[in-house]
Amino acid sequence: MRYTEGAVFAGQGERPLASLGERIRARRKELGLTQTQLGGTDLTKGFISLVEKGRAKPSLETLLLLAERLQQPVAYFLEQGSALGAKALRVTLASGWTTLQQGDYTRAAAIFQDALPLAQAQGDERALAECHIGLGSALATLRQVDVAREHIDRGAALAEASGAAPLLVRVSHIRGFIAYHAREFRAAREHFTEGYRRFQEAPHPDLGLGGILLYNIGNTYMELGDHVEASRWYEQALEVLEPTEDLHRLGLVQLQLGVARRERGDFETALAHLGRAEQLFQALADTRLLGWAHNSIGITLVARGKVDEAIAHFETSLRIKERLGDDPGRARSLTELARAFVLQGRGAEAEAALAEADRLATRFDDVTEAARIRFVRAQWQAATGQIPEAVREYKQAIAAFEALGMDADVARAANALGALLLERKRPSEAAPYLAKALHLLHAEPPR
Repeated sequence: MRYTEGAVFAGQGERPLASLGERIRARRKELGLTQTQLGGTDLTKGFISLVEKGRAKPSLETLLLLAERLQQPVAYFLEQGSALGAKALRVTLASGWTTLQQGDYTRAAAIFQDALPLAQAQGDERALAECHIGLGSALATLRQVDVAREHIDRGAALAEASGAAPLLVRVSHIRGFIAYHAREFRAAREHFTEGYRRFQEAPHPDLGLGGILLYNIGNTYMELGDHVEASRWYEQALEVLEPTEDLHRLGLVQLQLGVARRERGDFETALAHLGRAEQLFQALADTRLLGWAHNSIGITLVARGKVDEAIAHFETSLRIKERLGDDPGRARSLTELARAFVLQGRGAEAEAALAEADRLATRFDDVTEAARIRFVRAQWQAATGQIPEAVREYKQAIAAFEALGMDADVARAANALGALLLERKRPSEAAPYLAKALHLLHAEPPR
């Protein structure tokens, strides 16, 4: 039989009906269903009648099916402390973690919310901690950060009290995730590192979680501009993840390792890693990440001077993101496509791509992409002889990159502006920008 988790349930209050059968009958009548309609093609009217009269006990699988049709979480129908309730709790929690790993965060949040009354009814403190931590993880990914923190803190306290050390690995992981997306990269790295230490000290059922913690440590180094250190952590993540055969996580690490190698100027190795990521995402039929891989391959090919090949990858990425309705992703692909058009002297196409990218970035208030758009527009204006406009756009892009802490982009934009000013016989104006670029390119990355 099939099992589809129900929606978020809250505020059910006291249940005056004591038995499972009475609760099923009352809810069925509340929805205006006949016994035949409730049974559907899976269960007979006679069986439903026996269950409602207390003469038959449904299996957990059957009860999950009935709960779905009755539009209530399974906890609504279970008696406190029942063996069936304990089994339903285990099944629900396992389903929640699986759904979370698959990236269906809204559904995962609903599953963990459904598990809360089950854990409360069973008096299982460890399971209650797991419910809160799982729910907090899903909500944080859905950017409901304040509510997520409340659940994570509650789950952490329960996990500490019940001695559930493996759950604290997830607590550190999601706290790192929240800090990372707040662009607090050093704080994020501390949380991820703490999580990996806990992972090593306490056995954890999700072996791949250790690999993804290493991956996220690498991501913090990438954001801070230390591509050598980022590569080292990504390589460790691959070693940990290889035995798990988790294609999704392996693909993510291959992708980021490719980006790190590209930033170090090792384009051949970068393309090898990005190609592996593309193959893994194709095998998984994960179109979202496949679009990301095509975009990264295109950027690397531009850096190698293979602009025609790069444009093909950008266009593929753009088509994927259009199908998915991923407008922020479309803005990124359009910006990179415009950069390639500039290199080919296709000014009108570059400007059209930039205009659409700018519209999308403005719609989503994406300040990072807006800064990249300014940089590419400055390159296009410089190439077409619009020097005052180009200088102004370069300066605004540099200021935006500096505000965002994007030192590598500051260096690239400052170097481009310095070169343009030198070309226009304005060395005194060029000098500070070239000096800034040189300083950032050779500075020790922040730790």
